[in-house]
Amino acid sequence: MNFVKPDLLTLALDAGQTGVRTLLIDGDSRSLQQFPGVKTDRELFPQLAEFITTSLEGLNAPVSLSIGMTGLTAAQSKPAELLELLPANVLDVSLAHDSITGFLGALGTQLGVVTAVGTGVVTLGVGETDMVRIDGWGNLIGDAGSAYWIGRAGLEAGMRVYDGRILSSSLLTLLTENFSHPEEAYIELQTDPNRVARIASYAKRVIELAEKDEEARRIVNAAGHELALSAVTAAERVGLRDSDTPLFSWVGNVMKAEMLKDAFVSAVVKAVPQAQFVSPLAEPIEGVALMSSLPEASPLRASIHTASRE
Repeated sequence: MNFVKPDLLTLALDAGQTGVRTLLIDGDSRSLQQFPGVKTDRELFPQLAEFITTSLEGLNAPVSLSIGMTGLTAAQSKPAELLELLPANVLDVSLAHDSITGFLGALGTQLGVVTAVGTGVVTLGVGETDMVRIDGWGNLIGDAGSAYWIGRAGLEAGMRVYDGRILSSSLLTLLTENFSHPEEAYIELQTDPNRVARIASYAKRVIELAEKDEEARRIVNAAGHELALSAVTAAERVGLRDSDTPLFSWVGNVMKAEMLKDAFVSAVVKAVPQAQFVSPLAEPIEGVALMSSLPEASPLRASIHTASRE
């Protein structure tokens, strides 16, 4: 699974709210760097330009740049504007939503459905001639089953225990471990500029508690069912649900939790008994690196925005 252009250095950038990673590929040499997450209350391109410039510091060789990012909007899908902010040795830019690059990392050029679960969540289905995106609509009106969704549900359950609305649950410890005054937790979160990433970070603890706590287990199972609903819907909309062996895969550290993955797989199989599950072929950032040389016939091509220097 290697479409990287042989005559250029390739810089892949995977941008999310929790963190940003860059991967510089020079032949067999690979250099990975980690940066803080993208701030949604600031201009996007200057932030990306800073990460890219830092990653290319001291290099004068020509570079092909590929970017996959969460929450990419139509207004932001203007790689030519980004190119103007970058060093002159960056010759071209390919820009896409992270659902595209997550799919490439998981399944390459195969047809199927990939659910990318991180702070948020988005599912992509790719059929013979079409593709569809399901969810990825942000923490306020979407991202069902995401780390944020799980973390928030855990905190809400903790407050219910604190109030006495739930008689017993160890999810109360999610509050007491992280907030010295549970009554003020909502104020502390509301005023935290990093509240989305912060709330998402609590998903790990909710999943840990689910091994012994019924309420936490209910939350994790519900998240798996939400993710499965999106995956099955994607398969339906691109004509794969009734195929002989529709492929389903996933990306993101959240899906490394066996309980969540098992709930997801079980719910998909209930709806699509012939479903086949494929472990991701590579990390999402590897999918970013593949984007610029994706075959023209791929249904994904229409969702990749490109620009190059004249």
